[in-house]
Amino acid sequence: MIGEYTAKEINESFRYLLASRALRSIAIAFTTSALPLYLIFVLNQDLIGVGAAYFVVILFVSFTSFIFGMLGDRIGYGNTMIIAEVLPLLGLSGLTISTFIATGTGLRLTVVVISAMLVGISTAGGMRGAFSAGQQALIANNWKDHNDRVHRLGRIFTIAAIGSVMGSLFLALQGMLTNALRQYGFTGLQAITLAFRYMFAICVLFVFLSMLSLFFLKELAKPERKQSLFIKKESSPHMFRVMASQIFAGVGVGLAIPILPAMVAKSYALDAAAASQFIGYMFGAGYVIIAIASFYMSQSVYKKRVNTLKAASLVRAMQGIAIIMIAFVISIGPGIPYGTGFGLLLLGLLYSVYAMFIGVGAPLRSAINISGIDNQDYGTASAIMGMSIQIPQASVGLSGFLSEALPSFLALPMAIGGIFISVSGIIYWKLLSKDGPVKKKE
Repeated sequence: MIGEYTAKEINESFRYLLASRALRSIAIAFTTSALPLYLIFVLNQDLIGVGAAYFVVILFVSFTSFIFGMLGDRIGYGNTMIIAEVLPLLGLSGLTISTFIATGTGLRLTVVVISAMLVGISTAGGMRGAFSAGQQALIANNWKDHNDRVHRLGRIFTIAAIGSVMGSLFLALQGMLTNALRQYGFTGLQAITLAFRYMFAICVLFVFLSMLSLFFLKELAKPERKQSLFIKKESSPHMFRVMASQIFAGVGVGLAIPILPAMVAKSYALDAAAASQFIGYMFGAGYVIIAIASFYMSQSVYKKRVNTLKAASLVRAMQGIAIIMIAFVISIGPGIPYGTGFGLLLLGLLYSVYAMFIGVGAPLRSAINISGIDNQDYGTASAIMGMSIQIPQASVGLSGFLSEALPSFLALPMAIGGIFISVSGIIYWKLLSKDGPVKKKE
């Protein structure tokens, strides 16, 4: 794992990271998309309950990311990634076990929430499968050139998006399986529960294979051990500028995205099978767009055709505008002209536009965020910057409450979230441009 390796050996080991991200993304994409539907249709939770569950999960994920980030600076980023992969393995096992617990018991809800915490559930339709504790720091440590980092991160996002397409199709398959089980005489709840059980169990296998792939990663040894307890003074200014923007983005994402599947199901009065199939297809199409956009952008940056900071800031602002448009379509619901079918089609198209902006911006911001950090602080700094966007996502609790309290304005929290996301893009440009040109080498 950690040692003195040639550039060829480091580059060849990158394939195992790609394999891990693909396998992990299948499981995480399915679980993040399925959890709101599982809470609503199997555990009979309303949007307030869904929001409260996500509130607890997001705070736990933020805490563990910070711990693993600090750990990575001391024991190695690859080792930390392996340890961190044990958590989703346990979490998915717990979700599978939860399907055996009797309906209507508090124990089942408790098991589901704890399991979701371990899996590291974040925003539905997001790229959580492309990330794990230590990964961003590993990329920064193994590849010093900024454009090369963007290129590597772009390839990770591309392969993770392809894996996420499969995860989304799993959700659609879960809906089909639910219908098939009903045909064989199972009641509605029995069919839904069994379908979730089978899919969660398959995801356990994918995460296990992802963890095995990480054992073949190679990591360059640092020239010196970490000296500072926390963060070196040289890393702080850049880190705090990133965090200021991330806080706004996190609040917006929390308001807009985690319970998006539940909002769609409620607004358009979809049953469990129909909701699973539509959300699966919508997110699947979105991940295809993310894969294409990430690949194109990483190639463009590698060939030095793009100003990374301008592009990253612009697409973050455009993400917010896309979210506002999605909120408008959800708020109209079945009352939209030309009927429900047209409304769902328009929703899918707008989500694809939103996904395109994710695919373009995510690898750019990941590389920019780490560019001003000292090499001894990669793990801790990336974890702290991650927390600055994760903790504000606890605004999902407010999103669930407002959606239930103001049913006539179901998607109002989503629209407000879109505004926050757009503002974060402007702040990102204003603050990060003070750092001057992004460093090419360290």
